[in-house]
Amino acid sequence: MSINILLITPYNMEAYGGVQNQVSSINSFLNEHDQFTSKIAAPNSEDFNIGNSINIPFNGSVSPVCLIPVKHKLTEALNWADVVHIHEPFVPLIFWRLPKNIKYIFTHHASLNNFVTFLLSILYKFIRRNGISTYVSRLSKKNAVALNQEPHLIPNMFYLDNNVDFAIKKRFLFIGRDEKRKNLKLYKNYVDNFYDSKFRYTAITNTEIKNKYIDTFLNPNDDDKNNILNDSDIYLALNTHGESFGITLIEAINSGNIVISSNLEAFKNLLGDSGVYFENNSLTSLNDVIEVIKKEELYNIWLKQKKYINKYEISKNMEKLISLYLTI
Repeated sequence: MSINILLITPYNMEAYGGVQNQVSSINSFLNEHDQFTSKIAAPNSEDFNIGNSINIPFNGSVSPVCLIPVKHKLTEALNWADVVHIHEPFVPLIFWRLPKNIKYIFTHHASLNNFVTFLLSILYKFIRRNGISTYVSRLSKKNAVALNQEPHLIPNMFYLDNNVDFAIKKRFLFIGRDEKRKNLKLYKNYVDNFYDSKFRYTAITNTEIKNKYIDTFLNPNDDDKNNILNDSDIYLALNTHGESFGITLIEAINSGNIVISSNLEAFKNLLGDSGVYFENNSLTSLNDVIEVIKKEELYNIWLKQKKYINKYEISKNMEKLISLYLTI
């Protein structure tokens, strides 16, 4: 008899995001495992569609979040489950009035500031929902500690392509919405000031870029996005703040790109000594690093990064999560 695992997130499953990516990956892995049956409860989930989401500015970004779920749908989902695994629990715990007599696992993704974390720690004392707390990176640990003093580190995980290889394409790629945290402005400034006719420049974003040298793709579907990644070889992660992990960096490397990123703590934790970093939000530093990279053997840089991210392969990390499902 299989164990029913319900994966819950307040985020819209049709919107791209790190939490949605992890929920989908875990769901796929569990449904290939004889011991488990997994379903997702979230806005626009094919299993349990718990209601509409609204775009809420939070932590330097805009997230599609369900604040008030459809009660009978959520109840149906909870009644089906043996174990309930909630990703990014502060919205469900504060707004959803979840029942107490359930086996919960809470996974914390966001890197929150100290003031917000302090407020959550107070709120959680009044809410009092027992469960196991996990976190995906060092920067999300304090968020997890606010709920449970002894959380478990289980990093974000991915299906990695062992057959992918690197090839010179001479194509820079930026991915991110036009918001301060993603820093599309720096990308446009870089192309305006340091355009090199030997290279192509591409952006996947949500607003049209008025620059004849930048090919803009507005909110492409997953297949088109993957094709663009596969046709690029240098991915620029220009984020300024508010990151706890960096899923898109893994996706880029796993599609045959080297990654050049800002020196955020989250990105340095993610890529370690395999990373190529520039000073956060510095146009001069970004150009200096790119000019050095242009003279390097790019294949060796990519190979080092590809080997480093193997520790995030899903089969290696799901063992830890499965052990929690079995012991809770």
